Order: sequence, then structure tokens, then C-alpha cells
Amino acid sequence: MNLRNTLTLGALSATLMLTLSACTTEATPIAEPSQEITLKIAVGSQPADQALAQVYADALKAEGHQVKLNKPTGNPYAQVIEGQADLAVDQAGKALSLAADPAAITGEDQKLSAEEAKNLRDAINEGDQKVTALALSEADAGMLLAMSQAQATLHKVDSLETLIAACEDLKFISDEASAATLHASLQEAGCQKPQISESKPEDLAAKLRTSVDSAVVLSSADPVISDEGFYSVPGTAAFFNAQPYMVLADADVDDKARAAVDKITGELSQQSLVDLKRMVGNADPLSPAEGATRWEWIIEE
Repeated sequence: MNLRNTLTLGALSATLMLTLSACTTEATPIAEPSQEITLKIAVGSQPADQALAQVYADALKAEGHQVKLNKPTGNPYAQVIEGQADLAVDQAGKALSLAADPAAITGEDQKLSAEEAKNLRDAINEGDQKVTALALSEADAGMLLAMSQAQATLHKVDSLETLIAACEDLKFISDEASAATLHASLQEAGCQKPQISESKPEDLAAKLRTSVDSAVVLSSADPVISDEGFYSVPGTAAFFNAQPYMVLADADVDDKARAAVDKITGELSQQSLVDLKRMVGNADPLSPAEGATRWEWIIEE
């Protein structure tokens, strides 16, 4: 065989092998950092919060991430701070303690408004907590005062001002966590001696149905208000912290995973939150996991 031809053939073969090797290397997909680990999600104690966490988990799984839901807890954000979770789903007001100066965010009234929730998010992201506050939801689970339509008409309540004018004739029913804030807010608004009684959170809807001459503290996203035609007293949401939902993420959650999370948060409207609460919190509720499977139906309504 001609030696020159042999060398040329060998060189071509070597070049072809190198080319094929390079093509094979380029075709191998590179895993996202968050796909190399199992992302742990801290979950709230309420059924709707658990269902929402499952919605986030499903969205991350669809993007190729491995996900595990932690056991429900009363303080999901703390699990991220303490390294027990990579993501936490909760209401933004519960993250006030993460800001260097919470009082500077809430201002003189010491209550978190929707606009101040944005400042809280910025303060967390500018701090040294090694966590990131992701997008805020449009949906707000903050509290307000609700009455029956008949009681509102009887006491001529159609605004915060008329509520205060009727204050002496009304009783206010609250859960224990909101009672002190309600008392201070009513006094500040001009009701000097508000009559406030406390009830278990799970009993508030029943109190609203049966109480006479009363206004009851409920979440603005509680489906009982719209489903049963109760009256949300305008202006009373300002008595309490605004509570949009916000996800807290640690450094293991990469940009692709954060984008998937923010997409779900962007879909969480006030109506979709009400619908989700209705599905998992009514008299014959779906499980949180079952509620999450209806997410696409909910957001399309």
C-alpha cells in the first residue's frame, strides 16, 4: 500500500473521530443546577396553602426538577432560613421579621399595606439573609370585617366611617391572633370602646351566619363571603396586614426554577385563591393534592 495514502487515510479517520466526539459532547444536555438536587418546599398548615405548595411542586416537576414537600408547619419561611427547605410558600406579612428594620417598612400605623409588601420584598433581597424573595401575588389573603347584608342595612354600614358611627351598637368577633390589632385599629378610627369577643378561626364563618348586630373578622379570600352573599365593609382591610403570597428561595434554586415559580405566582389572582380555598376547605373538601390537580381549571375561569 502507498505509505502516503495510508497516512492520509489515517489522518482523515482521526479527524472524523474527533469531529464525531465533539458533536456527541455538544449534544449531551447539561443539567440545570437545581435539577441535580431535590428541592424541598416548606408548606403552611392550612389546606389552601398546602394545595398551593403542591401546585408549585407540580410546576417544578414539569420542568424536570426533583421536588419534595416538607411536613406542614406554622412557619414555612423559617425552614428556608434554617436550611431545612429550599423554597417556602407563605403570606408575605409573615416575612416582616426578615427585614433589618420592619418598623421602617410598615410606617406609623405598623401595618403592612400592599405597596409596603413590595418594599418588604426589596428589603429582604437587599439584606444578607442568603435568601431571595420572589414575586408577590395579586391575590391577598389579608383580613377584613364582614357582615350580613341585612345587618349592614339595618345599621346603615356602607363604609368605614359609617361602621365607626354604628360602633356602639355593634359587636366585633375575631380570632385571637387578630383581636389586639382590631381593637387598636377601631380605637384609632374613633370607636373608643369596641366590644370584641374572640372565637376559634374555624368557627368565624358560622359566627357570621348566626350573630346579630355583629361584624366578623374573615380573610378577604374566604369563599363564604361571596358564596353566601355577605358584605365586606369597605376600608376595613386597612385594619390588618396585607397578605399577598410570596415565595422565599435559597441559593440552590436556580433561575430556571425561579421562573417556573414566578409563573405560578403570576397566575394566583384573588378569584383563583378563593376558588382554591373553596375546593379544599368546604364541607366535603378535596385533599390539597387533589385541589392542585384542578389548578388549570381554576386559572381558566
